[in-house]
Amino acid sequence: MLQLERQKDILRLLQERKSMTVKELCAALYASPATVRRDLAALEQIGLLQRSFGGAVLCEVFPDQQPFAVRSVEHIAEKKRVAAKAAAFVHAGETVFLDASSTTFYLVPHLRDIPDLTVVTNSPRTCLALAEQGVRSFCTGGELLEGSLALVGSDAERFVRGIYAHVCLFSARGVADGRISDSSKGERDLKLAMLENSGRSVFLYDRSKEGKLYPHIITELDRVDACVDE
Repeated sequence: MLQLERQKDILRLLQERKSMTVKELCAALYASPATVRRDLAALEQIGLLQRSFGGAVLCEVFPDQQPFAVRSVEHIAEKKRVAAKAAAFVHAGETVFLDASSTTFYLVPHLRDIPDLTVVTNSPRTCLALAEQGVRSFCTGGELLEGSLALVGSDAERFVRGIYAHVCLFSARGVADGRISDSSKGERDLKLAMLENSGRSVFLYDRSKEGKLYPHIITELDRVDACVDE
């Protein structure tokens, strides 16, 4: 079992039972005590649970505060289908903005064979994955948000505003009432900077985002050049 999938299963089990021992988690996950303890330590570090003697207790976390590690293993098949379709909007020789969402992360393997591509992202994880695929990429710099692994803030926005991109591909936490919204003001502001400095905009989303409205509005749905869903 992959580490992220195992950690997601730990959270699911704790949501059902509120607390579990390491022994119980090992039996449920078919994992060794050392592996489970490492996962518990990682999840405690980002504030999702609290370790107790011999086990762990779930911390209360709002759904929109789930970290990238959890979100990236949710609705994987849907996100991969959306990303595969969205790749058609990227052409040879272009400069591309990619935000730090878990959906746009799945675009990476589809960009490998597009010649002379330059990608600018505020996601260190996406930037590393692009480098592994041999795609020329730049990371914005800025303040790293621990939960979402997104770089935000004035330094990140300044970097983006110094670049013109042919296309911006982005996702968000919700789309409802004709508006695209997010739970993080820092990420919203960075996405706005990307949209303002790009020639075309492509919004990626799966059905889990529909009907959800968060406090920070990114843009109106009808102002986006293209929307890609499942």
